[in-house]
Amino acid sequence: MNNTFDFNRFGKVLRNDGSIYFRNFGLTLAILCGIPIVGWILTLVFGFTMPSLVRWISIYFTMFIAVILVPAKAFGYMNHPREGVRFAMLPASNWEKYLSYVLFCLLTPVCVIFCSWGIDSLLTLLPIGGFEHYIKSFSVQGIIQDFGVEMDADMDTESYTMFKEIMNDFQPHYVLSIIIGILLNIGIFMLGNMLFKTHKTAKTLVVMIGVSYAISMIMQSFLLARGIFPWQNGNAFGVSMDIETVKNLGTTSMTLSNILHCLLTIGVYIGLFVKIKTQKY
Repeated sequence: MNNTFDFNRFGKVLRNDGSIYFRNFGLTLAILCGIPIVGWILTLVFGFTMPSLVRWISIYFTMFIAVILVPAKAFGYMNHPREGVRFAMLPASNWEKYLSYVLFCLLTPVCVIFCSWGIDSLLTLLPIGGFEHYIKSFSVQGIIQDFGVEMDADMDTESYTMFKEIMNDFQPHYVLSIIIGILLNIGIFMLGNMLFKTHKTAKTLVVMIGVSYAISMIMQSFLLARGIFPWQNGNAFGVSMDIETVKNLGTTSMTLSNILHCLLTIGVYIGLFVKIKTQKY
């Protein structure tokens, strides 16, 4: 089969992969999406209120669990010595197989987030249980406000202004880092699913931790070499951390982090396609 792309053929690949996906991962997906119900039942049984920040963290953590599990659990057969032959013999191009695989893995965390948030919102409407407030926002400021740490401008105008300026500057970088991080994590576990024959998730986690550590060391070395850290004069406690210093330091760090993670993400997805194309059984 050549590497051309045909929409009709791609639709058949999606239907085939979809049936396998829901057979292998459907129950797990339903359980992950229903995690807010478990939290609500706990508040009902033990009679406590669960802060919206805790609920937001549980949704985000559940989404990450879905990212970790879906490649190996739903598509673990792709490089299997026997079952993988059926995947290799599928009458579709490498691009069609690749895009279908990526699409299902990318949509899984999106589905978990929106389904969990929707269920959480419905549970908030109930007159019983400990879900008293909606998760109003997934932004940095929204998270802090949901947690109840709200600054009053009349009480401390300078601190309030500094807080707002820092959050406004960090917000685009924060959102971009979340998106890139999700794409990178999904790509790493998809690639790990193709590289490893057994213990796919565990081995991929080890590799991911090693890569993350290496990236953090590279970033730290770069920042130190550029003299960006204001405490590099040898007197960390004597540095005046004004608002511009904090903003510049945070913006520079997050920008470099996003660039490095973006390049790594592109490399991972290219490597994934090459691996699918050259997979041997």
